[in-house]
Amino acid sequence: MQDLRFTSEDAYKKRLTYFKVIYFLGLAVTLVYLLKFNYQYGVSHYNAILIPTWVTLLLLPPLSLKFSKNYLLSASILCVMAAFIVSYFLYLSGGIDAPGIFWLTAIPLICGILIGVSGAVLGYTIVILALLFFWYTRVSGFGPNIIAQYGDYSEEKLFNIILFLLFSGFNTHYYIRGEKSLMKNLEEKNMDIENLLRVLIHDIANTLSTMTYNLVKAKEDREELSLSSLELDKIERAVDDIVNLLAQVRHLKSVKDGKAVMPLRPLNLTLVLHEVYENAVATAQQKGIKLQLDISRERMPIQGEKTILSNVVLSNLINNAIKFSHPGERIELRAFPTESEVVIEIRDYGIGIPKEILANIFNLNSQTTRPGTQGEKGTGYGMPLVREYLQMMDGTIEVFSSEETSSCASSGTRVILKLPLTKVSD
Repeated sequence: MQDLRFTSEDAYKKRLTYFKVIYFLGLAVTLVYLLKFNYQYGVSHYNAILIPTWVTLLLLPPLSLKFSKNYLLSASILCVMAAFIVSYFLYLSGGIDAPGIFWLTAIPLICGILIGVSGAVLGYTIVILALLFFWYTRVSGFGPNIIAQYGDYSEEKLFNIILFLLFSGFNTHYYIRGEKSLMKNLEEKNMDIENLLRVLIHDIANTLSTMTYNLVKAKEDREELSLSSLELDKIERAVDDIVNLLAQVRHLKSVKDGKAVMPLRPLNLTLVLHEVYENAVATAQQKGIKLQLDISRERMPIQGEKTILSNVVLSNLINNAIKFSHPGERIELRAFPTESEVVIEIRDYGIGIPKEILANIFNLNSQTTRPGTQGEKGTGYGMPLVREYLQMMDGTIEVFSSEETSSCASSGTRVILKLPLTKVSD
């Protein structure tokens, strides 16, 4: 038998949980009726069918799951065995007149939970066949009615109602809890996928902007018969950045799925900052903004992922500073080590960040996007991504800002990043 196809490992685990819950509840309920038939009614002569059926229900479904590794086969066996023993108990209790006839409604319910639509159809088929058989026995006038002979119909009906409510309540509880957990996992995975798409949308666009600027400049140089190899080198590096970024997005998807870990490697932060600075200078010059670099001469070795740190973290923050600065202003990029960490500071003197946006700047669900000083568009995704990937590198980020107002003498934003230093053997 071909097995069910599950959309994810979580979906399979969820269905397996339902299997276990229904299996144990089914065993418990049928055992209660088996004991009642033997000790309350004293009709042990039906044990020749009841006990082997119950033992088969006890052993066959889990053994099938263990050895065949086929969930659909095992779940079908559980459904059919549970339906048979329930139908047989109802047959012994009077068939269509049994005080617990409503137990038939549980058959399509459990089959549907275990197998899906095809399971529900199987359950309804079993119920229809059972009802037709019970109707035939009633019309023909054969078949036992243990309740009429040995029990009290009203008491048995009340007992069946209570037990049915407990059975249905447990199944419903676990089903709702399982679906809620699955939906939460799906939402988290969907958010992870959205974040990876935002990396592509946000950061490849930044890299392409740098490429475009250098292509235009190279074209102008060629027209002046002085083609600059520096601009071509920058274009080549930008292309490499895009290739690396795409590779990192694929890898980060694996990280989010728990199939890999963030590939942290030893980095020379000084070299990384110089490269980011060189790429950002062109964008700043386009807007008439001076970008100043002040890096400590002390060694600043860290563990990180170069493409993510350069393109997703630092480039995002510098581009934000450029976006929200006026022409003629300056942006300061500083870095220095402390005893245990390196501090990177990006300071601009632009329009600052409104308090309501600053309070939710790392929240993906809040509206934080706004146009720059020259109408530059943003996505609002940059800062949440920066913090998320900094945390993967054991880093932190703080943002301080004063909004530009007529009464404010000094405005702008200061972003402070901290990354742990790594020990380098001499």
